[in-house]
Amino acid sequence: MTEVTGQTPETVRDDVARSLKAAMPVLLGLGALKPGALSPAIAEKATTAAFDALIEIGGQRAAGHGAFAQEGIHYEKPFVEALRSENGARDLLGLKRVPEAPAAGAVERRFAEMTEQIAGLQEIMLSRLGPAPDEPSGPLFSVAADKAIELKRRTHGERHPDVSALAHRKAVFITLVGDRPVDGYKLDDLQDFVDDLSWTPPNVSKMDGVGLVDLPDIVRRNRETQKPGLARNTIESYVNRLRAIIVDACRKAEVTPRCTGRIRMPQRAAPPKTRLAPDLGQIAKVFDRGIDSGILCDALLIPLGLLTGRRIGLLAFMHREDIRRYQGKWCVFPQAQVIRDGKVVVVPFKTEESLEHYVLHDVFERCGFVAWAKQRSGPVFEQLMKARDPADTAQKRMSRLYSSAGVDPAIASTFHALRAGKIRAERERRTDPRVLRLQVGHETNGVHEGYDPVLTDADLQHLAEAPLPEQIAWSRLYGLDFEAFAQKVPKGGRPKKS
Repeated sequence: MTEVTGQTPETVRDDVARSLKAAMPVLLGLGALKPGALSPAIAEKATTAAFDALIEIGGQRAAGHGAFAQEGIHYEKPFVEALRSENGARDLLGLKRVPEAPAAGAVERRFAEMTEQIAGLQEIMLSRLGPAPDEPSGPLFSVAADKAIELKRRTHGERHPDVSALAHRKAVFITLVGDRPVDGYKLDDLQDFVDDLSWTPPNVSKMDGVGLVDLPDIVRRNRETQKPGLARNTIESYVNRLRAIIVDACRKAEVTPRCTGRIRMPQRAAPPKTRLAPDLGQIAKVFDRGIDSGILCDALLIPLGLLTGRRIGLLAFMHREDIRRYQGKWCVFPQAQVIRDGKVVVVPFKTEESLEHYVLHDVFERCGFVAWAKQRSGPVFEQLMKARDPADTAQKRMSRLYSSAGVDPAIASTFHALRAGKIRAERERRTDPRVLRLQVGHETNGVHEGYDPVLTDADLQHLAEAPLPEQIAWSRLYGLDFEAFAQKVPKGGRPKKS
């Protein structure tokens, strides 16, 4: 007996599967043969030509390449018909047809029956070899991603930014990598995805006339022309979220994920920049521009961000009843939910620590803002709260405000940098790090600081009476008609290009 080496159950199964693919068109042809179906004049020639074609079709399908290799297209059908009917044979040989009246639908019905029988035979034979060890069996990524998005929608609300972000990342991943069973993705697939993202232009989704279907071509052209791609943090956000969906879906389906392991970030992906405190001379220009606008959010978000260190989303959702005098100082007690149009809306807070109270500087009481805000209940920034997404609208307004003020973005940075400005200012005057973390809504450091995690009376006074940056014309806040500012309706959209 000849010893066979190098064969494993996997290779044996693959060999059998290829053999069956090669044999199926021929088996269909054999099943179509009927005595007397073809006239003697053409029977031998038509039969030889048909089986030659069926053998070629089977060979190309087994090899996985060639004109006939594509699955799902019945290239064999005309050749099978040539074996079972006179006119089918004549069509194959290029001869004139003869009168023939087959029963309606008989050709299609018989071919479908034969195909089903042969496919059933193939399935039975492969099943006797056992399941393919490496064959993915988990749900499609698109199905798993949709479930993750729906869960985020149910737990965080329709308007939570993660809902749209996950939907976009899902679409980008499927466009660049493909939609497969979750256990069908390997580490190399994610590495290739990361490489493609490093060549994906920033804000590609906002390009005019560009859809996701164009993304592979855009990535290819960007690679050829060596244009900038996504930054490292953005790429890591893509991969971490998508891999989490894949691994979680594998766990639920009780299959093994194959995409775990280290992914190397391309060096061309820009690393995160050090977050600098903004230049206060530049911020003074933005402050003045906001006051000149006559719009409450433009006028107050800059000083609020600079003096509290809080994120713009939380400030945008500030309600008048959240402002309370506590131990002699005015503080804001953020809420996790607010009522809009009779419905509960989740406030976009980043961490639970963000919901801890923070101190308003005394300047907001002296200029009359607190007295005006306490006249009634409701949102401080009424016009922002009329937007579909108040936090996003506030962020866009601040971006336009910075731009219209003509500041240098390299040193003025963005609204979020005001947090860095507050942290820097408090460090310069040696504020207790614990107090600073509580004020800006960061997590306390360690178990010890977690005990009694609130600001003391001395802390409240320290923050409320902090020195005001001299570069800002704080006197402009005094005498403002806050009600008129609150009622002025901002103009929406981007300014028209000249």
